[in-house]
Amino acid sequence: MVVLVTGASGGLGCVLGPSLATRGMTVYGTARKPDVAAGIDAPVRMLAMDVTDSDSVAACIREVHEREGRIDAVINCVNQMIIGSLAETTPEEMRALYDVNVFGVQRVCRHVLPILREQGGGTIVNMSSLGGLLAVPYMGAYTSAKFALEAMSEALYHEVKADGINVVIMQPVAMHMDRPATGAHLHVVAGAAPGSRSHAMLERMTRDTAASKLTPEMVSEKIHAVLTAKKKPLRVPMDKAKGLSVLKRLAPQALIDRLIAGLLPD
Repeated sequence: MVVLVTGASGGLGCVLGPSLATRGMTVYGTARKPDVAAGIDAPVRMLAMDVTDSDSVAACIREVHEREGRIDAVINCVNQMIIGSLAETTPEEMRALYDVNVFGVQRVCRHVLPILREQGGGTIVNMSSLGGLLAVPYMGAYTSAKFALEAMSEALYHEVKADGINVVIMQPVAMHMDRPATGAHLHVVAGAAPGSRSHAMLERMTRDTAASKLTPEMVSEKIHAVLTAKKKPLRVPMDKAKGLSVLKRLAPQALIDRLIAGLLPD
């Protein structure tokens, strides 16, 4: 099985790529600067891709196809997060987030679909999160992008299932990762004042992530199971997302409000 993992130089991607490769899959990973991803295990073949650049996306997918003759699965792991109230967040900051988390995924899907259709099938895995189920205050830009990703993925699922193409939405909660709490993947918006609730939300997220029982290794195992399963589900909720997906559909708004209140920083 030939697998392309976008965003393979950090976060989930840098664990997922080697995990799939050691199970016998031919794995290509992407990074904006693959030469700086020297720490990625050798079984993963790193290529350049900037998901905000359609030409870059097309060139990378074309190179994998030319090398292998097929692409069986694409896993979209590229992800960025900003924290801030919608009043503090500029349209430019929100647009940049969407360009990676929504339009970046759409570019990858758009360019790989002709290959999947021509070969008669394949699988697209898009990484959502708990934020795709629940709109969290001070994370409005991020959670709205995940809502959009969920809707886009579900629409795509219906559009391509007759072509033998599977679309799967993974819904993990925050994973415990051995990396800085903040950095290129996560930051508070520029307009958030020191000591604001946005900064408090970042601190809350840092604590919750450190305490999380879900690891990238566990998510990688689940993705491997999905890729090798004969019948693939549209959504795969993990950890707290399992109960929340049911609760969101059935619970009254008052209960949802109390749940949201429990997520807010002190």
